Amino acid sequence: MLVRSGARALGLLTLVWALALLGAPASCAQEPLVVEDALGQRFTFEQPPQRIVALSPSITENLFAVGAGEQVVGVSAYSTYPPEAARLPVVSDAVQVNLERLLSLEPDLVVGDMQVVRAHVERLQALGVPVFAVDVPDLESLFETLLLLGRMTGHQETAQALVEGLRARVAAVEARTGHLPADQRPLVFVEVWHEPLMTAGPGSFIDELVTRAGGRNLAFDAPTPWPTYSVETVLARDPEVILLTNRYREEVLARPAWQEVRAIQTGRVYEVEPDWLTITGPRLVDGLEALAQLFHPELFPAEEGPN
Repeated sequence: MLVRSGARALGLLTLVWALALLGAPASCAQEPLVVEDALGQRFTFEQPPQRIVALSPSITENLFAVGAGEQVVGVSAYSTYPPEAARLPVVSDAVQVNLERLLSLEPDLVVGDMQVVRAHVERLQALGVPVFAVDVPDLESLFETLLLLGRMTGHQETAQALVEGLRARVAAVEARTGHLPADQRPLVFVEVWHEPLMTAGPGSFIDELVTRAGGRNLAFDAPTPWPTYSVETVLARDPEVILLTNRYREEVLARPAWQEVRAIQTGRVYEVEPDWLTITGPRLVDGLEALAQLFHPELFPAEEGPN
C-alpha cells in the first residue's frame, strides 16, 4: 500500500510538472537570432536556413567548415573545396549570377562576398530571396565571420571549436615570429599576377599573412590593397623572397631584367598553394604556417612542420 501510494504521488507530481512546463511563459522559448551583415542589413532568423546558396568559393568553404555543408544547395564557380562542394549546382561566376538557376534551387538564404553581392542585392530581394553579405579583409574578420555563420546555421559549437583551433595556430606562429626585428624579416614581394604586374598592399589579408609570418611586404606603401605595381620599383627594392599565387616559377626565374634580384639569385621564389593565399577561409592559416616556414626555416624546421 505504501509503495502504491508513493508511486501515485510521484505520478501526480510528474503530471503537475509537465503541465507547468506546457504553461510556461513564452520567454523560455529560444529567442530569434538577430544579426547584421556587412551592408548594414538586419536579419532575423526564427530557425537556421536549410537551403543556402554560396556566391563565392570562400563562402562555400566557410559554410562547410562550420558544419553547414548539408544546408548548401548551390555554389559559385571554382568552389572546389571541400571536394563534395564541387558536385553542387553552380549558379554564378565571379561577376554574373544565373538568376533562373538560382531561383530553381528555392534558397531560403543567399550568402556572398560584399563586393560581389552588392550589385545583386536589390534584384534578388525583389524576387523574395534574402541576401546576406560578408566582408573578410583580415584574419580577425574571418574568425568573426565563421562564428557568425555558425550561429546563423545552427552550428555554433562547431564554429567555436574551429575558431579556437585557428586562433591557437596563429598564436603558435606569432610566438616565434612576433618578436623579430625588421633586419631579421626578409623583404617579400607577392606577385598576384604578372600581366599587368599586381601585388598585395596594405589592408589585404596577404599583407597581414606576410607580416605575421615574419616578413616585410615590399609593397608596404601601395595606395590600395590590390594594386598594379611598377616593375622598376620591385627591381629597385630588391626583394629577398618572391611569392607566387600562380604556378609559373620557371618563367619568373628566367626574366632577363630580374637576374640581379636577390630572390632570383638565391632561388627563394616560391609557388605557394594558391587557395592558401587567395581564398578567405580557414586555409589562410595553412598559408600563414607555410609562409613562416619559408621565411624562417631556422625557426620552423622542416621535420617539425607547421602546427
